[in-house]
Amino acid sequence: MSWTNYHSHYKYCDGVDEIEQHINQAIAFGLCSFGFTSHSPVHFENKWSMDSKDLPTYLKEVDHAKTKYAGQIEIYKSLEIDYFPEKTGIFKAFRKDLKLDYTLGSIHFIDAFEDGKPWEIDGPQLVFEKGLQEIYGNDIQKVLRRYFEITVHMLEHDCPNILGHMDKIKMQNYNKLFFDEEATWYKDYLSQTLEVAARSGTIVEVNTRGLYKKRASETYPGKFGLQRLKELKAPICLNSDSHHPREIIGEYENTALLLKELGFKELMVLKDNVWLARPFGEKGVSWE
Repeated sequence: MSWTNYHSHYKYCDGVDEIEQHINQAIAFGLCSFGFTSHSPVHFENKWSMDSKDLPTYLKEVDHAKTKYAGQIEIYKSLEIDYFPEKTGIFKAFRKDLKLDYTLGSIHFIDAFEDGKPWEIDGPQLVFEKGLQEIYGNDIQKVLRRYFEITVHMLEHDCPNILGHMDKIKMQNYNKLFFDEEATWYKDYLSQTLEVAARSGTIVEVNTRGLYKKRASETYPGKFGLQRLKELKAPICLNSDSHHPREIIGEYENTALLLKELGFKELMVLKDNVWLARPFGEKGVSWE
């Protein structure tokens, strides 16, 4: 039994440390398969996306690690790609042009302020409140509807191999209640989006970062979303969204136990560059 992680960041974006430190820690944790997904360059400045000038070096480093660590751990090359509806097609272009092993698609921005600056919805709460007021007139339901609309648009027009933290916007609810996560309208938006995800063939990640960073009381998606994914028979994978080597398997054991309780029997893993459904338990996936 061993773990996998297909959502990780190191020094080229908002992660820390060299690639070697992440790989050595992954090996120490007993991982059999590990993917690097630095935040892709975007068309505007922000504090956490990779600078386009660093992209070639990043790709070379991961390719070098694949060869160096062959036989010890499978290393995969990817990016966490921000989706913008007006730029549909970027996932396919990135995968082809950069020879990525897979793509991970996420929504971090919704619309923009009057000055054209995109609104970051999973950053500091003050930024979230500013966008909520200035762009949406404090109508949180419109914000959530737009968030899920963009997610659906991504799934239908430029579907990634993995759907990243598909309801991460709820992190803003942890310290201040902006909306009721038990509200029918919210569950309907979430459920409808998961139905599209299930039809699309994407792998929905179960993201543990909110738990170990104490920014959420459950995974992304949470228990309700996981129950819907089980009903929909959608494929899932377990990812930590690590930004530091010590976070690589953060909250994996507890999350695996929850998944088993909900009736999940398999996690998707990338083995020999092929996605496979493998049995799992609280100590990892069955690799052989």
